[in-house]
Amino acid sequence: MRLHSVVLKDIFRRKNKLAIAVLGVIVATSAIVAVVTTFSAATESLYDESASFGANIIVRPQTDSIPLIAGSTSLGSISTGENYIAQSDIPRIYNIENNANLAVVAPRLYGIAELGKENVIVMGVDLEQEKILKSWWNIKGEWLSDPEAMEVLLGQDIATPLGLTTGSIVVLEKNSIAMNLEIKGIIESTGGEEDGYIIMPLSISQKLLDREGKVSSIEIRALCNDCPVSEMSRQIEEILPGVEARAMSQIVQSEMAMIEHTRTSAMAVSLITLLVSTLTVASTMLASVNEKIREIGIMRAIGASDHQVIKMLFIEGALIGIIGGSIGFITGTLVSYSIAPLLSFAEPAPMWELLSLVSGMSVIVGLVASILPAKRALKIDPAEVLRSV
Repeated sequence: MRLHSVVLKDIFRRKNKLAIAVLGVIVATSAIVAVVTTFSAATESLYDESASFGANIIVRPQTDSIPLIAGSTSLGSISTGENYIAQSDIPRIYNIENNANLAVVAPRLYGIAELGKENVIVMGVDLEQEKILKSWWNIKGEWLSDPEAMEVLLGQDIATPLGLTTGSIVVLEKNSIAMNLEIKGIIESTGGEEDGYIIMPLSISQKLLDREGKVSSIEIRALCNDCPVSEMSRQIEEILPGVEARAMSQIVQSEMAMIEHTRTSAMAVSLITLLVSTLTVASTMLASVNEKIREIGIMRAIGASDHQVIKMLFIEGALIGIIGGSIGFITGTLVSYSIAPLLSFAEPAPMWELLSLVSGMSVIVGLVASILPAKRALKIDPAEVLRSV
């Protein structure tokens, strides 16, 4: 008895009803593929967009606080220690064990300078690194491009009251050092501290503030694809004695919470669709067995074993799974291409490794769905079937 031929003839004879079972598998695998593919694109987008959160590790000079006490009265405290980090030490950060997670290492130098009769905060930055760190800034004008040019960016809170615009010249003074600096751009209000800063190339700020080779702090952006920021902070403190590296855990937790929420939602949808698919296939095949009670009874009466009957149903379930899984992979990939742009995620790429996975999963669904119909088929009494013929 050629079971494959029997199964194929039966499928073609009942193709409309079996199409419902195949459709159930297609819907399930399409949902799974669409969710996983879209989620992968979403994850990449989240990692890219997380740069807008700024740094998640802040490196500052380590200071000690000494309490001032007169008798039983506390007069506050004073801080002791070096207030700056040597710029020459910055490359050593790239030697930490988790250096692959370093996305941005942005040194900064802060100081006070005079602008006319006003004191203003000056922030010197590494132009290339700061541009990556603050990619979300909206600038009226241009970003600074030459690390040696006498150019600045102004925060909105400074530019607006003084009526300064791009192309204007400002004169900054500090300890008898005066510089004429051209305004290349105005940073639109961010609600942050930079609204009140004058930003310039690091080397120019070091000359103005007389802090050659010094930086006030280093802001580090770690790639947060499971990035161990606390461990990275410890490694930085080991390789740079005399500094304090503080992990901004709240930022990292917010990023990872978004990713985890997306992952949980994706898994929930996948499990639900998989369950529905299994029930659909099982229901269709059980109905098929009920329709074929006479045929199965005759097969068993002429010598078909229980193993052959079960094998016949399992072959049918596996074929439903293979066909539905293959079509589901294609449709799921196409659906992800439609969904991702609507959710402002990056355009997904076909995940070919999912093809074998969903096909195998679909076959398992077909086999599991065949168990109940197989039990029903084994309970058919050949003698009763023959008496009704």
